[in-house]
Amino acid sequence: MDFIEVREKKPAIIATICKEQMDQAVKYLEDNYAPTQAALLRSEFLKIVRLLEVMPSLGTPYKKGMRKMNLGKFRRYNIYYREKEANIEILGIWHTSRGTEFEEQ
Repeated sequence: MDFIEVREKKPAIIATICKEQMDQAVKYLEDNYAPTQAALLRSEFLKIVRLLEVMPSLGTPYKKGMRKMNLGKFRRYNIYYREKEANIEILGIWHTSRGTEFEEQ
């Protein structure tokens, strides 16, 4: 049986661009679906961020030292992040329908 190593918690630092991307996604869901879906998206995002603080290796290697992890119940969204010595940098949130690959800004 394989075990996932749980390390000491590293705080997550959420980039400004990621916060803007989250606000856009929430607004889209509020306008086109339901406020409850928008709230659930934000909740799933924060749950995954907290999980990455203690298990940053959970995501899939991406490129340029980044990793990505899908957003639980919102599987078409990915969180892109990078583990640093002292913290976890949350670089962005990206919906797969956007076509082009996520690029760090």
